[in-house]
Amino acid sequence: MIEVKNLHKSFGEQAVLKDISVVFEKGKTNLIIGQSGSGKTVLLKCIVGLHQIDAGDIIYGGDIYFNKLNFKERKNIRKQMGMLFQGSALFDSSTVLENVMYPLQMFTDLSEKDKAKRAIECLERVNITHANDLFPGELSGGMQKRVAIARAISLNPKYLFCDEPNSGLDPRTAILIDNLIAEITREFNMTTIINTHDMNSVMEIGDNIVYIYQGENEWKGSKNEIFSATNDHLNEFVFASNLTKKIKDNMQ
Repeated sequence: MIEVKNLHKSFGEQAVLKDISVVFEKGKTNLIIGQSGSGKTVLLKCIVGLHQIDAGDIIYGGDIYFNKLNFKERKNIRKQMGMLFQGSALFDSSTVLENVMYPLQMFTDLSEKDKAKRAIECLERVNITHANDLFPGELSGGMQKRVAIARAISLNPKYLFCDEPNSGLDPRTAILIDNLIAEITREFNMTTIINTHDMNSVMEIGDNIVYIYQGENEWKGSKNEIFSATNDHLNEFVFASNLTKKIKDNMQ
């Protein structure tokens, strides 16, 4: 579990996040949604420590005040994090196997044999086999995302952070990646936080959703509650998609 309490973040005189409070639950897919410029990416970066917050608290596991830790103490928590970046962020000059082994090289004292074994296990978990010696440029976008997920789970993390994981993928592949993230979240019992503006993802895997509007969290709920929400800004965001309009019509 990760709890954000009364978080404020400004850049200069511009207030980007204003009194954000939200709980991200363990074993569930927690989504941060909102329009571009709403502050959702800044919120995710604050949670992982890429931005220093101005006020409030970020609490890991119920009792670890992450924002009050020093650099060394934060490193211990970061060992428990998996990151899935928007563009996969694989190393082009490294093979698939080397990419997945990278966190193991950074944070463990395992032998090279054991590192490779763990990396292969993770690749098999995301249904990638016989690609160990290929380079990212030789893979499709969906395959690259799978490799990135394998790398993210290589340290068996407690926390998984995903920034626009479906960016650049076709709808069918995007759904497969969504479902893979949801499956791994339940399987590893992780606290997964996904930053997205993709309503397909919301309706596919949105266990817990927080909607950010102009730096404030205006609504919280699940994918089953989103259509009955009375927040005007949320409704405008949700029903901008013809797909969600059709889903709502079919539910009535």
